Amino acid sequence: MSVAKFVAANGREAMRQVREAMGPDAVVLSNRTVEGGVEIVAMRDTDLGSVSASAQVYVPPAPAQVPAPEPAAIGDLRGELQSMRAMLERQLAGIGAAPGVAPSAAAHGVAASDPLRESLFEWMVGAGFSGQLARTLLARLPLGYDRPAAMGWIRGELASKLPVLGDEDHLFAQGGVLALVGPTGVGKTTTTAKLAARYVLRNGADKLALLTTDSFRIGAHEQLRIYGDILGVPVHAVKDAADLRFALAAMKDKHLVIIDTVGMSQRDRSLSEQIAMLAGVPAPVQRVLLLNGASHGDTLNEVVHAYRHDAAPDGGGIDGCIISKLDEATHLGSVLDVVIRHRLPVFYASTGQRVPEHLELANSAALVERAFLTPRRGSVFADAEAARRAAAGAGEETTARGGATDVLRSLTDSADALGQCVAELNGAGLGFDLARSLWQQRGAGAPALRAMSQQVREAVCRDVTRQCDQYVLAVAATLQVAVPGRRSPQPIQHTLWLADRNGMPLAAAVTPTGRAGQPLGEAEADAANLRAAMSAARKVVNLVDALPSASALARWQQAGERWVASARKTARVVSAGTAWKLDALADTLTFHAVGEDTVRERDAVRWLATAEVRVPDSPVRGKGTPEGGIDACLVVARLADRATGELLDTRYLLCDPALAQDAVQVARWALWTDAAETGLRTLRHAIDHFAQDARDAHDAGAVAALQLGLSVLRLEHAPTAAAPAFLARLAGRTVRPGAPVPGTVLNEGMGRMLALLDVLENYPGRGNAAPAAAAEALQ
Repeated sequence: MSVAKFVAANGREAMRQVREAMGPDAVVLSNRTVEGGVEIVAMRDTDLGSVSASAQVYVPPAPAQVPAPEPAAIGDLRGELQSMRAMLERQLAGIGAAPGVAPSAAAHGVAASDPLRESLFEWMVGAGFSGQLARTLLARLPLGYDRPAAMGWIRGELASKLPVLGDEDHLFAQGGVLALVGPTGVGKTTTTAKLAARYVLRNGADKLALLTTDSFRIGAHEQLRIYGDILGVPVHAVKDAADLRFALAAMKDKHLVIIDTVGMSQRDRSLSEQIAMLAGVPAPVQRVLLLNGASHGDTLNEVVHAYRHDAAPDGGGIDGCIISKLDEATHLGSVLDVVIRHRLPVFYASTGQRVPEHLELANSAALVERAFLTPRRGSVFADAEAARRAAAGAGEETTARGGATDVLRSLTDSADALGQCVAELNGAGLGFDLARSLWQQRGAGAPALRAMSQQVREAVCRDVTRQCDQYVLAVAATLQVAVPGRRSPQPIQHTLWLADRNGMPLAAAVTPTGRAGQPLGEAEADAANLRAAMSAARKVVNLVDALPSASALARWQQAGERWVASARKTARVVSAGTAWKLDALADTLTFHAVGEDTVRERDAVRWLATAEVRVPDSPVRGKGTPEGGIDACLVVARLADRATGELLDTRYLLCDPALAQDAVQVARWALWTDAAETGLRTLRHAIDHFAQDARDAHDAGAVAALQLGLSVLRLEHAPTAAAPAFLARLAGRTVRPGAPVPGTVLNEGMGRMLALLDVLENYPGRGNAAPAAAAEALQ
């Protein structure tokens, strides 16, 4: 555990030192006035779990294995499409199933003859929104929208009607008294600690105090006191209104006081007394209601009524709310529906037990997106509804055939766009044809897996030969990945290979770490074979964000590989027998203009300088020049305003001396590493999205998912004319014309497109329903 003490003339300067040394998420343990200024004791946020046992991440037991090979999102879409197909077949057969297709939709005023509104109604209700809200929105749905566009419109409407706290700084700046109220077990005490931690990180602990009125629950005061000790914040317990007034009077020098109130059921007659106690204090009190995101909508509605209207008849009982237990919610739409209905601003959303990481500033679009993306399994409470649907009577044949015509038209329009998208992806050199072939083999066993890996290596070798001049670039990062059945995340190394000519992603590999001394698993062996194939075709250059270790350098040198490392301006090197900081050494070098660029709408010139240096093995102290170290080439890249000469950016790079003649390329590669790091996160999202079984990093499904993620990265790098927009529509997202489509959205759209292709391929007589363009694409 890394705990450090910082002393400065004032609190602001001390907090600046904390952030510089430990990052913006550091946790302040104490804050006190000492001779000469202010003393702050802080630790890194990654060490918080070792201090407070209550902050440990709860990992639920691993669910039972399900044989379904596709991710939940793809399975949901396939289910929707198959339902549409079944409805179409029944209607064309003259069964007249329209009234029985979605009686719940018809009962809420959604015409059963409108398949689009039927499916959207079921989609909203399935996410937890009420039938009343769904009906109101669907009545205003613009004409001419297909399903993806309509889903995007609904998301936007819900987000626009969901009030949120716009500025956390304003909430903390106004200070005063903030009281957290709500039913028992909703998470008020933990949320109090999270809010206190967020305040301390921004403003220090000297102007904050915590109060608790919970004298009923055993250990409630002790739990809050422990958090207060960690943060360096005083904690006091009060029993009644007189105690509360006395305590607040004693804390008048505090900028903010947060009150953790006793939990009360919405049906408890003492609730009005609690509200009256808060209203009786001399200072204005902001009352924030905690709502359990995992509760039933009717229960939440009753809670808001009780706290906002019944206990405070003027409706002024509540100023905002915090949604808790988002990580436990299966139908998040219920709480969002209640919040929208009562126009209750959402301040924060709590996603877990950790303090303070699992408290997020509320974002309306993110909350709505989460409501629809939360995976839901079949519910035992839906049997009655299913039975009622099955027992519904036959409708009129004319209505059925009218609905069938609408569905046919919708499928035909989608097939046109689908055919164009698939044709674009196949012809753009993005590797989509290989990715789709692997996707179709994702259920195969070990023999097919070896053949799939061989296919990938052969394709990579062809791409390296075509796209690379002299080198192939490797960017690697270790990401912590949650694995079912394990209490803690597993470190997984993700490697992305780029072309030296234009930064095009060429290949990707995923391997577990921490297996030194153990035999290579299939994933490691396959990654090693891929690296060997790369090395045989071009020189490998490893792009890293810090100077590599001696063992890594020795391994790369033995394999004939090169390296480039980013460095801080304060790093010390030895040049011509003298020790320098990099920024000081850079001021002595001669720079040459190597190109022009545009940065933030300003014309700029790129300047470059190089020097031979040695990076010592041990820190340089004083004026000594230690022996030993790593020989390297220093590359300093500056970006200056063309008109004024103002320096806009400076990068310091250390690289293999063999790359000294390629310094211009080295500077370009450093720019690509930023995009590559984002690409690695997109790649992780693709694996999580497409690969159902996260236990095995190298089964057929994982190999297919990796190749699909690579195709998405290539599409981001070189977008085609229509495919990104179509995939965004399939994902139900609205993207501004000309704006790039995020990789995560492309992943979701790609998954839905693959599900749509699978359904259409297995649809009897699809050639009669789909246009020729789609039929060709499906072949």
